[in-house]
Amino acid sequence: MLRITGEDEAYTVKIINAEIINTTLVQTKEGKFTAEAIRETGQVVQRFFLRMQQEFRVPVGHIHIVGSSGLIGDNPQDIIDEVKRKTGYNMTFLDLDSEVQLSIAGTIPKRYRVGQTWYDNRGISLLVDIGSGNTKGGYQLMRQVAVGRPEYDFVTWGIPKGTVTFTNDVNKAVGETADYQAFARKSQALSSETLRSMIRTEVSRKPGLFNRKKIYLSGGIIWAIETLLHPEDRRSFTPVTTDDISNFYNRAISDPEGLLNPDLSTIRDPNVRQEAEREVESVRNTFTPKNLIAGAELIKAAATELSFPGKRLIFARFGHLAWILSYVRLQVE
Repeated sequence: MLRITGEDEAYTVKIINAEIINTTLVQTKEGKFTAEAIRETGQVVQRFFLRMQQEFRVPVGHIHIVGSSGLIGDNPQDIIDEVKRKTGYNMTFLDLDSEVQLSIAGTIPKRYRVGQTWYDNRGISLLVDIGSGNTKGGYQLMRQVAVGRPEYDFVTWGIPKGTVTFTNDVNKAVGETADYQAFARKSQALSSETLRSMIRTEVSRKPGLFNRKKIYLSGGIIWAIETLLHPEDRRSFTPVTTDDISNFYNRAISDPEGLLNPDLSTIRDPNVRQEAEREVESVRNTFTPKNLIAGAELIKAAATELSFPGKRLIFARFGHLAWILSYVRLQVE
């Protein structure tokens, strides 16, 4: 829930309330959203819908129900019908290009400063978002026009593999009862066979993906990396290193359960430690050990094919809100 005040370019945005409830909608069966997951998601949407009106007094006409491009299944109409039964509203689905453009605008700051001089930040930056259902990203290009302000084009990319969907692929190939070592071996094989070639194909078509100096990272598995490896760092934009990615990968494939239980006793500030405890618990509630293994393969594949070494990597902590924020701004404008 956002409060937007002002007009034109002078408006400000304040987040009044942000809450996440994870349902099993991404875990499809035979390519379709299951009836149980659809019912569960409909109930959650209804709960938010009513709370916005009753507790926060949001006018019904100001509420938007939107489905991410990461919801990949053969029966989206079933979700739309269930949401309408619960709320009376038709939900909208974003395509990948639209969601990436909204995410870039909401995640990557327009400018950066060196001394007293400001420079274009989006012109040198790339967004990589590893979600539950897909992996996507892109960058913004400035286009000069004869009269008026410059305009912008967007280059977007995406593959239909995310942390949960790739977990499903590995489970299907090796069996859901496989131990972590067997799961890790199969995830490595499938990464070589599918993930890397899919990303490589996107890069070959859009070489600008390879050449950006800054990479803003978003998505659940990046959040897990920073929360489990650096739980004390709560900055909105957190530096990430290739060593972090390698460390996370090695620990995920060797001891994913241990990775989910970091030692927080070294955090001296009790308030920071309490916040870190809540965040780690959220990671445990979101990801299984096998999700960590699959996600580690995804980020490793992206790091290799998009050439992370030598570039500045930044975790956008609130990137999951970026496209929502941009979507609402456009509705207001």
